Amino acid sequence: MKRRLTTTALLLTIFIVTEITVATESQGEYVTLIDNQEHILIADKNGEGDYTIIQEAINNAPEGSTIYVKTGIYSEIINIKKKISLIGENKDKTIINPISEENKYAIRLGAPEITIRNLSITNGAPGLYTTGIHMSASQTEIHDCNIYDTPVGIAVWTSDNIINKCNFWGCKDEGIALIGSRHSRCNGNKITNCVFHDNCDGVELQYSSKNIITSCEFYENTHTGIDAIASSNDGNIISNCKIYNNDVHGIYLSSSSDNQIIDCSISNNKDGNIITSKDSYNNEIKNSDSDTDPENDKTKQTVAEGSNTQYGSNTQANKKGFISQIFDTFSNLNRLIRLFAFYNF
Repeated sequence: MKRRLTTTALLLTIFIVTEITVATESQGEYVTLIDNQEHILIADKNGEGDYTIIQEAINNAPEGSTIYVKTGIYSEIINIKKKISLIGENKDKTIINPISEENKYAIRLGAPEITIRNLSITNGAPGLYTTGIHMSASQTEIHDCNIYDTPVGIAVWTSDNIINKCNFWGCKDEGIALIGSRHSRCNGNKITNCVFHDNCDGVELQYSSKNIITSCEFYENTHTGIDAIASSNDGNIISNCKIYNNDVHGIYLSSSSDNQIIDCSISNNKDGNIITSKDSYNNEIKNSDSDTDPENDKTKQTVAEGSNTQYGSNTQANKKGFISQIFDTFSNLNRLIRLFAFYNF
């Protein structure tokens, strides 16, 4: 429902190039918004803004607008098809919490140059591929968000996107899934300064190349920190990451070549810290240390068959574990199911 334009909203609209400082409640910090566009619209479920429903604000916002969402729980599915910014007042208390149809999304980003910031996002729908955020356009950005308690936190089907300073937990499949195909690659994405814990996989790559994962932390996930499956996950850079205490692998590379693992700390992952399959070549491991326990091969950093190179790393060669071989068998089936779910959105 559209509300009467408040005094605050009117002032924000008049002062087009203005710096607005908004206090957040949970951390006592400030979020600074720089508005150089024509419109800021306020969505407030309690009726103190321009709209009580976020989707109505989006539908009526001109291209390039900012939708500022006040604290509260919003149980609505959001579909964005234009260039806007969607910014929450408080990351921990501005919550998008719908129950979508099975295997669908809480938020869909369907146009280039959308920005999402400072929100908590979950989706209580059934289905293994139910998603918090579904990214089907390139050049979108997600910053400072909590994504949790949904099978897939963010599903990325496109290239040249940014995910920064986000926290992922309780994702039963993946925190982030970079999902390409033979005909539509998922390349050039940047995942920076994110934390992944208590998911299945932290980040999964399928037909995804030349992506950057840097300054992230992966721990206590029930499968693998970073999991490259299916095929053609080439030329990715993983740098300055901490990957530890995951139930299966730290990093797993299947049919993946020319990747770089640089300056990472990888330790105590139960079925191997770094595993590469025999059809992975020219991967470089530079200055990435892990613990080595001569009494227990599973805690060693391991590199399987294939022409891969290690520089300044604390490593020991070994073949791919039995669990990894079983996982390879199911990875292609998993990819086909994902593609079916995607093309039915």
